[in-house]
Amino acid sequence: MSFRALVLEAILRRVISSTPSNVDDEVARRRREGVPAPAEIPAAVRKRWRIERTVVDGSPVVTLRRARPAVRSLIFLAGGGYAHPITASHWSAAARFAERAGVDVVVPLYEVAPAGDVHRAHALVAEVLAAEIAARGPGAVFLSGDSAGGGLALSVLQRHPEGVAGAVLLNPWVDVEMSHPASHEMEHGDVILRVDELRQWGRAWAADTSTADPLVSPLNGPFDDLPPVHIVTGGRDLLLPDALETYRRLRAAGNAGTLTYEPDGNHAVGLMGTATPESSRALRAVVAALRA
Repeated sequence: MSFRALVLEAILRRVISSTPSNVDDEVARRRREGVPAPAEIPAAVRKRWRIERTVVDGSPVVTLRRARPAVRSLIFLAGGGYAHPITASHWSAAARFAERAGVDVVVPLYEVAPAGDVHRAHALVAEVLAAEIAARGPGAVFLSGDSAGGGLALSVLQRHPEGVAGAVLLNPWVDVEMSHPASHEMEHGDVILRVDELRQWGRAWAADTSTADPLVSPLNGPFDDLPPVHIVTGGRDLLLPDALETYRRLRAAGNAGTLTYEPDGNHAVGLMGTATPESSRALRAVVAALRA
């Protein structure tokens, strides 16, 4: 592990509480008081991009446009375990991908649980995806997301693959049941995620749908006839086993996507830009996939 990655992990261990949160209490509180609001776009991003805001199916959709019109676009779905809305780090990562890959970025701000659920989010992303493909043409739109956003992106892609250029999944959460036998073992090396907490938020997100349904857990969905699906994952990510299984099923289906594996990468390795050597290599892989 690089020195910078060691320092970052030490900081994360101090900042992130190891005390499990009571998800049921938090869901009840949100039903009374509302869900957290999305983070504002950082000033550094606002200065460099033309920002357009629309509303689709009742949800905000933000587009970061380049000064010169871009031929292709990236629909980016922020993670957060379906419990936390987009953060400043997500906005910065989306802008970074756009700048280096030469694309516009479209960010649908789907609501987190319990105000939002899998059905509302799917309807929103599918509508945004169809509009982007209609505007730019087949093969000019990519889907991407990190963690929960990566799972949502894959689930939408499995139902609407037509015209999509490809997908880039960063440390994706593809099985909200966390059923892989290695999950609890992986928890010891992950400073960010906890198995039981993820399962509870996954149940809240699924609403009236089974958590095993491919709509919620796309690991259980079809992998045939998809455009290239590229996966970025790390050896210190609780979700690594399912990311590897996703890649195995993609390869078995003849998918042309790639796997970028950073042995010392944590759950956020795909989002951190050049913060560490591990994240720098992950960023290069994302940009290469979007330029392909």
